[in-house]
Amino acid sequence: MSLLAVIFLIPFFLSLFYVIKGRSDLAFLNVYLPCALLLPAYYGYRIPHFPLASAAVWALLPLGASLLFSPGSWPSLRRMDLWVVLFMLSLAASELLREKSTKDGLALFVDMFVQMFFAYVVGRCLIEPDLRLATTKRIVLLFLCLTPAILFEYRMGQNPWIVGARAFGIEPHWFVQIRSGHARVAASFGGSILAGILFAIALCLDCTLADMYRLDKRRLGTLFYNLERYHVPAALLALFIFLTGSRGPLISAAIGYLILQIPRFRNIRLAAAIVLLILGAGGLILTSYFNRYTSAEGNINMNEEQASAIYRRELVKNYQPVLKQGGWLGWGALSFPRVEGQLSIDNEYLLLQLSQGRLGLYLFLLMAAESLAMVTARAFTFRSHESQVFAFALMGALLILYTSLYTVYLGEIVVQMCFLLLGWSQSLQDIGPKSTDDSLPRHGFKRVFV
Repeated sequence: MSLLAVIFLIPFFLSLFYVIKGRSDLAFLNVYLPCALLLPAYYGYRIPHFPLASAAVWALLPLGASLLFSPGSWPSLRRMDLWVVLFMLSLAASELLREKSTKDGLALFVDMFVQMFFAYVVGRCLIEPDLRLATTKRIVLLFLCLTPAILFEYRMGQNPWIVGARAFGIEPHWFVQIRSGHARVAASFGGSILAGILFAIALCLDCTLADMYRLDKRRLGTLFYNLERYHVPAALLALFIFLTGSRGPLISAAIGYLILQIPRFRNIRLAAAIVLLILGAGGLILTSYFNRYTSAEGNINMNEEQASAIYRRELVKNYQPVLKQGGWLGWGALSFPRVEGQLSIDNEYLLLQLSQGRLGLYLFLLMAAESLAMVTARAFTFRSHESQVFAFALMGALLILYTSLYTVYLGEIVVQMCFLLLGWSQSLQDIGPKSTDDSLPRHGFKRVFV
């Protein structure tokens, strides 16, 4: 690694400066989020005997630690806090007891603990209620800043961050994939599927800004007033998802879009039932299509997409004996046996059970269920239209994440985004003016007397 890589320690000192000054909000908005969304996870500095720590991780360290140990910063405890702690203990047990090298297991645990637990603490303690709007606007704006690089990558077939990595002596572990003559864009996120997940999550968050523009344009400020006026963020984010060429994020984005239609109707319970029915029917149709699509194994005329789908189906079947031998604690993330010809585990749920065993998988599923249960309860009980729409948006974002993880591992910055959303889901508050049915434009029929 080049000595120039020491530059990626700068976010640590900037974040620490803000924290010491009592401005954790600025450390989050001005240091952590830009590092997380504009710099790849492989842009970082490595301490001897430890894994490479990205610029985002360095920025997260003082921020997460200050919130974790500050008296009075924690809200009332919830079940999710217990599940996250147990998940961290499960990770520690698997890495320290099951890895072939305890030293490597310890280093990996420390790295993942910072990324997961500290990101959860930030989402749990910092954003709600005062930073919700600022955080949403900042995330969407940072994604829009990627536009020139994304268009360049798609047109030229080169990723600017991979090209720039050579100056720091960094060798990225991935390459630009070409499909139908064009690059599958990945931007700064280390893979097209991971990028698609993040674009879809950002699109859900942007829908809350679009709804706010419809009801109260002044709150968005001049920049977002003009952006939302012409639907620029939604159009660009939808385009970015398409340019990734990833079916998982495309399908999950459709799920998120359906979820976001629920608060637009007068009777949200009826709308939720209809959306649930549509999703159930769509799931059955997609399952049937997937089974037929992946039944053409051995066909020499299959395309790359079909071969990729068959690969993912065979993964689950071929790794069953390894899963059974792994038991409750798994094999460790670095030590599980690989099936010949299937070294890449493109399924987070499978990878989680291989590395952390049944215990890790069940705890992750418990956290996923808890997060969805909480945002669902908030979505149906909040009286503020603004908070209700945001709860549905967060529900859509979480569903996008959980469904897409069937097609990719939980890696790069998506790890931190996942646990940030988990913490955010537990801290939602009902803010904004309380709405009445007559004060908001909703879909539905009205009785008119002439």
